[in-house]
Amino acid sequence: MSPQSERHIPVSSPVRLSDNPFEDLVPVTAQAVMDRFDHPLSVQNWVMNDPGRRDRCYAVLLLSGRAQIGLRQGTIECRAPALVWLPLGETQRFAVSAGGDGYLLSVADDLVARHCGDVGGGANPAGGGLPLRFAADTVHNVIPAENSENLSLLTHSFEAIRLELMQNALGASLVVGAHLQIILTMVLRLAEGVMEQRDKHGPGSITFQRFLQVLELHFREHWNVAEYATALGVSERRLGSAVLRATGKPPLTVIHERVLREACMRLEQSPLGVAQIAYGLGFRDPAYFSRFFKRYMGEAPGGYRRLRRAAERVRDDTFAAWP
Repeated sequence: MSPQSERHIPVSSPVRLSDNPFEDLVPVTAQAVMDRFDHPLSVQNWVMNDPGRRDRCYAVLLLSGRAQIGLRQGTIECRAPALVWLPLGETQRFAVSAGGDGYLLSVADDLVARHCGDVGGGANPAGGGLPLRFAADTVHNVIPAENSENLSLLTHSFEAIRLELMQNALGASLVVGAHLQIILTMVLRLAEGVMEQRDKHGPGSITFQRFLQVLELHFREHWNVAEYATALGVSERRLGSAVLRATGKPPLTVIHERVLREACMRLEQSPLGVAQIAYGLGFRDPAYFSRFFKRYMGEAPGGYRRLRRAAERVRDDTFAAWP
């Protein structure tokens, strides 16, 4: 295998844009960089931890292979397909395995704020009222189902941004911003459970909000409550109190519910078998996954999938006479 190659994403100083998207003080190419990795022969590394890149957010769309993302605290291990959003100041490094396929987008937070909501977190009319700014300020690691419309839409948006940055034509900033909105909307769609938790329980304590973020990164690793408390730098008792106040449930229940939401989504949308879904969720034994799922959901994974798909067929038939 050839030696590892290392790339450095270009550094740019924070800039302030005019109100008119066609009258940017600087070209959008100074605000965003798209790297396309297409089945490299060796591991490829990107380094983003120097002070000049502190104004950057990052988005990764992994279409095949594996990747590793180093954060200020912790590491995200990705297996395709995966969509990862990394807010300002979180990302230290990114590595994609040989043979990987996908995109790495680096975008200035100014550009994200302009097109996805103001810095104060107010409503974003262009985003239809969706909390895009909240999504942009949170680490997300979500999984679009293989061969799904969600994955196709994401691939189109990442590729569209890449082409706009290459051409840098009139209004490129506006087009890039529109696709940023699509990407963050897809983040919200695929992380719907996390957003429902936030909306249902309000902002909650800082400890609880940090717990939700760490949970999103590690629920597939089946961490226990003590491991989450250690990662957050708090005691188990303090974590338990914060989660109980916000949700009325102990942390372990919230952890299990996150695993179950992911399991249900994959069973409904993925063509993979139950055993493969179990392994993808970090279960070493598919039989244990089936028992775990049935204990909470009242039916085995296979039965759950059959019922949901039958219900989906009934809904499709309702519109069969439409042109």
